[in-house]
Amino acid sequence: MCRALAGHGKPGPASPRRGRRTADLAGRRYLTLLAAVVLAFFGATPDAVAQMRPRVDLLDTALLASPRLTESSGVAPSAIVPGVYWTHNDSGDGPFLYATDATGRDLGSVRVAGASAVDWEELAAGPCVAVPGRCLYVADIGDNRRHRRHVVVYRLREPAPPQGPSDTHGVVPLLDSLVLVYPDRPHNAEALVVTSDGALLLVVKDLGGPALLFRVTAGAGPAPRTLILMGALGMATSLVSGRVATGAAVSPDGSVLVVRTYVSLHFFRLRGDSLPVPLGSRSGVPIPVVEPQGEAVTFDGPDRLVLTSERGTAGHAILTRLRIDWHPEATRPPAH
Repeated sequence: MCRALAGHGKPGPASPRRGRRTADLAGRRYLTLLAAVVLAFFGATPDAVAQMRPRVDLLDTALLASPRLTESSGVAPSAIVPGVYWTHNDSGDGPFLYATDATGRDLGSVRVAGASAVDWEELAAGPCVAVPGRCLYVADIGDNRRHRRHVVVYRLREPAPPQGPSDTHGVVPLLDSLVLVYPDRPHNAEALVVTSDGALLLVVKDLGGPALLFRVTAGAGPAPRTLILMGALGMATSLVSGRVATGAAVSPDGSVLVVRTYVSLHFFRLRGDSLPVPLGSRSGVPIPVVEPQGEAVTFDGPDRLVLTSERGTAGHAILTRLRIDWHPEATRPPAH
């Protein structure tokens, strides 16, 4: 029961002065909330940005039906056919991209001509940079033994998605290959994104260490390019708890980076070539579903995420859709 009614019988008509005070209070709260959102995303002292605490809600899950898709390790939405997602296997498969949708249907596959598949770990979509338009970036960046002298990112224009399980004969050519070299030593990595300004951001999965972030331009050129260490992302990492970086994505407007682990999602405000600012706590946002072995994440619109997993010991891989609630923690109305 509302406090104003408790124990007082039927209330009398509100006075104009009380109505104005109520309206003024509501207006001030609205402006405070609006100002917090604007400051966090556009003005942005680190303290203000850190007050943005995203939350996620489960929308649905689906089993990935393709019998060939056993270790879905990267995912990206199609720009040609809305509702279709591209994905690929981890190591042990050829250079194939598989198409599916929110129900997990097997929509067929295409082969990436000219590409090798040593340890494909990530799939990103972003500006082609080298030519006009939007491209897919397949990241052959896995290195569990940490012995590769360089890793490779394959750049290609998105092909028309196949249309069914038997549609497996399509071939898509490469635009080029980006050869990446770490400045210090080999690292294992499973997370890569392409920013709106044409940079590659790579998050390593060093067991027992922080989530180091490296950056390099995605411009054209065959020569190997050395990654630049930006620093350690502000997120808790622990192999014991499953908090190691297994995938990443950038929001459609290019302002937010999300990094996933086996159990959590970590959101960051992108700031050009500076280290991204965490949005929320170092422990991240718990993933509200148990995955066999969660590997990939992508944005599907400004407030929706798509996750995929490997089969693991469960015998099936899954696709999960989540809704993001952008919540300015500092402006939460006081409890009554």
